[in-house]
Amino acid sequence: MNLKELKERLIRENIPQIWWGIPGQFDPFANFWLKQNEEGTWIMYYQDERGNKDTIKTFASEEDACDFFYKYVTEVYEKEKPYIGKGKDL
Repeated sequence: MNLKELKERLIRENIPQIWWGIPGQFDPFANFWLKQNEEGTWIMYYQDERGNKDTIKTFASEEDACDFFYKYVTEVYEKEKPYIGKGKDL
């Protein structure tokens, strides 16, 4: 999967855009981020409301990064969905 396909799938699955940030789809308050660093590798991280970043995983290819990002974000969202809006943070 590439970035375009990742974005389409996340939107199709109704994952709120505040949950994710990828190149070309920027939400400054997103929880989970995927970006390519200067060395060309990909990094997935969690960012809290204060801007603190916690690396989840790094990848050599866009395809591996997008596949993992999709699976991770959708699984966490499905697990947290019953609690959204009820005062429970990630």
